[in-house]
Amino acid sequence: MYQALYRKYRPKTFEDVVGQKVIKKTLTNSIINDKISHAYLFTGPRGTGKTSIAKILAKIVNCESLDNITPCNKCVSCTQINNKQNTDIIEIDAASNNGVDEIRELRDKVGLVPSFGKYKVYIIDEVHMLTTAAFNALLKTLEEPPKHIIFILATTEPHKIPSTILSRCQRFDFKKISVTDIKTRLNYICKEENINIEEEAIELIGKLSDGGMRDSVSLLDQLTAYTTEKITVNDVNNVYGTITEKEISDLLTLIFNNKLSETFDLISKYDEDGKNLTKIIETIIDFLKNTLIYFNSSEYFDNEEKKKLYSKTCDLITEDQIYKTIEILLDSIKSSKTTNNVKLIFELSIIKIIELTKEKVVVQKIEKQSEIPVLEEKKKIVTETKIEKKETNTKVKENVEKLKKIRINNTLAKFNKQEFVTFKKKLDNIKELLMDPDYSSVVSLILDGELKAKGGQNLLFVYKLKNLEECFNFSLIDIEKVFSKVFNEDLKPIAVFEEEWEPIKVEFNKHMKSKTNAYEYNEETISLEEIYEITKEESISNTNEIEKIFEDMIVYN
Repeated sequence: MYQALYRKYRPKTFEDVVGQKVIKKTLTNSIINDKISHAYLFTGPRGTGKTSIAKILAKIVNCESLDNITPCNKCVSCTQINNKQNTDIIEIDAASNNGVDEIRELRDKVGLVPSFGKYKVYIIDEVHMLTTAAFNALLKTLEEPPKHIIFILATTEPHKIPSTILSRCQRFDFKKISVTDIKTRLNYICKEENINIEEEAIELIGKLSDGGMRDSVSLLDQLTAYTTEKITVNDVNNVYGTITEKEISDLLTLIFNNKLSETFDLISKYDEDGKNLTKIIETIIDFLKNTLIYFNSSEYFDNEEKKKLYSKTCDLITEDQIYKTIEILLDSIKSSKTTNNVKLIFELSIIKIIELTKEKVVVQKIEKQSEIPVLEEKKKIVTETKIEKKETNTKVKENVEKLKKIRINNTLAKFNKQEFVTFKKKLDNIKELLMDPDYSSVVSLILDGELKAKGGQNLLFVYKLKNLEECFNFSLIDIEKVFSKVFNEDLKPIAVFEEEWEPIKVEFNKHMKSKTNAYEYNEETISLEEIYEITKEESISNTNEIEKIFEDMIVYN
């Protein structure tokens, strides 16, 4: 009868165990120095070696001719263990034997001396499944065990174990096994079994197994049944129900280009092909994580094909949008655990992401290299020409500053918190113009600021960058047109630099606390056209002022 690979290659000595170096060293020293504890608690993810090390430890402590820490495999105890006939090692599955009666029976038998070996070893797997009464029954035995008894408790959920049990055990936390260690072990198995497989396929198996050695070996076993030819990356994706990074890149390209219909068609195809949509979402998150790394340190990757894929994604979306996209996808994974319709959850997430891509049209893609200016300098350079032209006209600048003071004063004079909160929620409505080339850059400029106050028809925005604040105030005609188109009313916006806003806010709060009215509303006596010395026709309809300022920093979806 065929024996599964994970059973055939189950570790028989500490040297065979992949990873867990600290645990192996600690147990080795305790055996050598004869400091074996009466109770151990092995915790950690599945397939990381908990039960394997428990069995190896049980075999070592009962071996009659131990060679350092290697069992002799010749003595009566070793022979019986190898033949699965040893009565001194008792394995209990707490998932199916979790009642108080089973533990009481165990407690009654612990007084019996071992048949052949030095110790009776009780290995209780999934110990967190025991009932409260069962734990209480086990407690007294753990507290005062006979000298010939060793308990090894294994669990994936240590937080479910009572603290009274935890305090009586030596706890060992098993870590996920690294991809490198998994690859080494899989290469050894493939060599022993004459399995023909691509190196990239082995690496992918290591990543998909999520640190579980047993999962990786089981997947390899499944792949050998899937194909008799050389196992490829595509074979791994087909069996596991995932897609390649190239397919992920193509899917993200559709999403970030707002191709909703085509995206849904592709998801439906994956669903019909039997792909695991939850795993696909997880793979997309991993791809986006790598894209973030590429954003900040492209030299981290040495695979040129992957770098091209990450670079392609970088050209479609900002770093901030990647973070938000990952958050949306993580939420979808949580939601998928409470429903059978993962496809619906995935599609809803896609809609959210596409809405997200419409929020920003300014892509800040500046490589962090010494010869390239940092972001602040870049913005300063690209705005320099336009701003300097404005500043050469001293009269225009003076008039803008006068208007700025009037609108700040009028905003605070009629400030109403309830109106402000209500309008701030409605402000997102301007995003509907992001796809309109006549308004998109103006809307983007507005969204880069933060609305801080509203008083009557007056709006006060705050900007973290001085040049953006100046750009806003020199583009008020176009900005007012956007507000008029969306809200169907004549609003009077103005912007201040962040450092200017702080003293304004402090002064305003001071008067609010003292309930003194220090602000009086003043009518504007000059039109914007007169201030800028231009006609209405010279605004949006002729040239897009913001686009000239930001040049290559503006990208339309």
